[in-house]
Amino acid sequence: MRYISFLFLLIFLLAGQSFAQKVPGDLVGTWTKGAISMLQDRNTTTGATRASNGSTFKYVLTANGGFEFIGYMESTMYGCTTALFNDKRGKVEVDGDQITFTPTKNYWKNTYSCAPNSNKERNYTLEKETYTWRTSTDDYGKDLICLANAKGETCYRREEK
Repeated sequence: MRYISFLFLLIFLLAGQSFAQKVPGDLVGTWTKGAISMLQDRNTTTGATRASNGSTFKYVLTANGGFEFIGYMESTMYGCTTALFNDKRGKVEVDGDQITFTPTKNYWKNTYSCAPNSNKERNYTLEKETYTWRTSTDDYGKDLICLANAKGETCYRREEK
């Protein structure tokens, strides 16, 4: 009887561990990508200068299968600034070299400083996205996760813990 009880306990613990970590340990963490232009745009009214465009993107992957994605892009031309913001959250599953993001939230905001009446906010479709993933390192030896689909491949750098 003890043997059977021990066997059930062992199966329960092993099953719990397999369900507890849905994302491999080497993928868990915060991954970012960003860029900023060296060109500057000058505000003719205030005289202030700022980069003419920039972007930042961040994935947070958790061991229990959750994900967050934040994306922000901004571009200024002729004194008018366009900004796009995306906040996406949900569940992530990894199966071999395939990673699937299933959003439960997909919020978008689009602003244009020269025509504020065209600004938009909306909750976008909740469609699954599947990528082929691989890990790599950049020229500085930092960890990268690269996500590829039919549109191309994008790599994100691991943030320091």
